[in-house]
Amino acid sequence: MAPHFFNKLFRKKKAPKEPRFTLKECSPNAIGIWDSTCEINGDIFNRWKLPIQPEQRPRSPGARQKSSQQQSPLFRLPAETRRLIYLQLMGDRRVHIRYFWRKPSPKPHSEPRWRWWHAVCEHSGGFIDDHVEDICSISGREGYMHIPRHKIGGVEWLRCCQIGYEEALEVLYGTNVFVMNEAMDTPFLISRILAPRCASLITSMDISFVVGFWVPGQAEEDWMATYYAFFGLVEKSFRGVLRLRVLLQMPPCEAQELFYTHEKGKVFLKPWASLLEGRKWARLQLCVPYNWRDWFQEIKGSMPELARLELVSTSWADHSLAPADLAWST
Repeated sequence: MAPHFFNKLFRKKKAPKEPRFTLKECSPNAIGIWDSTCEINGDIFNRWKLPIQPEQRPRSPGARQKSSQQQSPLFRLPAETRRLIYLQLMGDRRVHIRYFWRKPSPKPHSEPRWRWWHAVCEHSGGFIDDHVEDICSISGREGYMHIPRHKIGGVEWLRCCQIGYEEALEVLYGTNVFVMNEAMDTPFLISRILAPRCASLITSMDISFVVGFWVPGQAEEDWMATYYAFFGLVEKSFRGVLRLRVLLQMPPCEAQELFYTHEKGKVFLKPWASLLEGRKWARLQLCVPYNWRDWFQEIKGSMPELARLELVSTSWADHSLAPADLAWST
């Protein structure tokens, strides 16, 4: 009886059974987008549930009494000078970010788990004219996450004291351009993992994700529901964003000509109108492949409420994507 008892007691917990298909991060049903795929205080080793923290009430920055830190030579400097130091250390950069499920790396004792990843862009310090020129655009792919890349330095400073934390936090989130490549789930994951205050400090986002127009059905409905949810996410969680660029990565226009309709285009552009009304944008840009621009421009021209939306084209194209590949992979 005893051996059997101890075998049961110390038996390793089985990992959740993986489904036959693996959800791609570009899928509208990727883990972390919808509440049903998240778990409060969940296991970082569970691929099929995003571990999130309980909803937190935002704290007032001045809620706690704080020291003036006048014994420190740094804090005796003018605030403007300290800000220049923070900018040099951790601000004014273009930063690729992901929160993702990482498979075991070649390193010893590496375990699969949910984790952060970021890299400072090697091409630019801010917005760029065309994503195809961004040599870091492949950085979001997991294979490249194992390659050492330049990181933001000095974030340990956020732990030094309350004044240092508050001053540097605004620089870190408020002056960098946060780039989210390819995966449709990234903005949702970032909003769930970051503290609400940090998310609200972000001012510049450069986002791209795969999109496809399908024959009407469940796949198209899922994608459109997630697409509309993205705009609600920007309005609710990223209230400080004043510069937003969204790149739509689409299959070749030639493969999708049958699905072009004026009505579908208006439905696609409609959520931009409410986004335009919600705040004073410094830059709000929709970037589409060059062979889609005329179609989008025609529909945009019929919607006066979108006059302030900047529509640009990119030479980006991915001829490897077909509509059926956008949601699932074997």
